[in-house]
Amino acid sequence: MKKTVKLLCLTALMAFVGVSAQAQFRQSIFLNGALPTGQFASKVSTDRGPLNGTVPLYREEVGKAATPGFGLGYRVSYRFDVGMGEVAPFAQADFFWNFMKSEWTDKYVQAKGKAPNYFNIPIMLGVSYLYDELWNDITPYAEFGVGGDLFIIGSEKVVNSIDNKTYTYGYKPTITMSWMFGLGAYFGRHVSAGIYYYGLGKHVVAYSDKTYKSFSDAEKLVVDNGTIPTRTVGEFAIRIGFHF
Repeated sequence: MKKTVKLLCLTALMAFVGVSAQAQFRQSIFLNGALPTGQFASKVSTDRGPLNGTVPLYREEVGKAATPGFGLGYRVSYRFDVGMGEVAPFAQADFFWNFMKSEWTDKYVQAKGKAPNYFNIPIMLGVSYLYDELWNDITPYAEFGVGGDLFIIGSEKVVNSIDNKTYTYGYKPTITMSWMFGLGAYFGRHVSAGIYYYGLGKHVVAYSDKTYKSFSDAEKLVVDNGTIPTRTVGEFAIRIGFHF
């Protein structure tokens, strides 16, 4: 019995060593350049009744008119040789930062205020397939991931021209399901480049409690019409990766 147990343990150890030899734990850092899509990139409506195309945008129009942005990413992955290339499950977190288009940031400057910035933080689990037998130093890959996206809308501020007071409109961060798909290539072992699409979900645009406390009754009638707007957020991304 003891010999059998020892044999099983030795067999398990050899199997583990064999799998470890075929697998590679890797860490990656990415530089992200992003082009917004969907409602995230759509034009702000200038026909909004009492607002008359001025700032603040309120929740009816905020979350639109995003500029191309940038950001960072971090990933841990574990590669396995499957005979016809490699498979690499991964976990990753990205950060995207988009501003508002200049035509709107200029309006906030004129109102002695501050335009909102937009932040997306998608966290995903996924898998890559790498075909490493096509060229000696170039390894093409395809990958897919799913997870959740944290969407943060920065507060917007304006100075009221009548009472000369500063009014701040804050928004609640929201989380919804997201996904991404990418194609690219490794150049050697340590550098990669790829083109991706991130579907960052449909987010509710809701005021923070602090904002509600600052509203007058008249302002609530203007902006609180019984519905809560949503924004569909997406990004095309170019990613440069560094792998260790």
